[in-house]
Amino acid sequence: MSLSNSAPNGILKMEPIKSSILNEEMRRKSQGNSSSKSKGLKMLKVAFHHATKDDVTIHTVRLPKQSTVGDVLNDLKPKVELSHPDAELRMLEVFYHKIYKVFPSNEKIEHINDKIWIRAEEIPEEEKNLGPQDRLIHVYHFTKELAQNQMLVQNFGDPFFLLIHEGETLAEIKGKVQKKLLVPDEEFSKRRLVYGAWEQYLGLEHADDTAPKRTRIQSESSCF
Repeated sequence: MSLSNSAPNGILKMEPIKSSILNEEMRRKSQGNSSSKSKGLKMLKVAFHHATKDDVTIHTVRLPKQSTVGDVLNDLKPKVELSHPDAELRMLEVFYHKIYKVFPSNEKIEHINDKIWIRAEEIPEEEKNLGPQDRLIHVYHFTKELAQNQMLVQNFGDPFFLLIHEGETLAEIKGKVQKKLLVPDEEFSKRRLVYGAWEQYLGLEHADDTAPKRTRIQSESSCF
């Protein structure tokens, strides 16, 4: 800012200058407060999978960094379509079309990588009270392709949990998988189950013919 003697009667009026300085200070403070608020928040993108429909909605959630996974799920509940009002939700990390992790409800979100694929879904009633011999198996879809004399395995689609009780036969397990996927008998007969005991995964080998889920982007949800 430069001052000159061009003021009327040689008198320099300070009111406009003071007003300009005050406005600039207020603008800087406003920017500082906004920046401080942003620094205290954590943003996560969560894909909510409907329990009974091939429907996925993407939600952007902003919460204080000290919030927990439980807080995220509570924030989501009124914004998603549930199969019943008392439905409980869980949050998963999905990597390469496999369930990589189920987040504990008390885990702080500040430690969650916001670049990973995060999925939320309802917990089926049958999975809430597991017996000592019950097991939740991770089921994923894969296909094999021969390329340059090498067999390549490619995962695809949406993985899911399958509850297995002690003493169930392979035929019964196959029936559960078929019921979960709502696949006709003729089509399901083309699919092969491969169990990897060392990682508690059940692979379902078949052609990549899964129909894409209907995905919708929802407006951001925030909590300050």
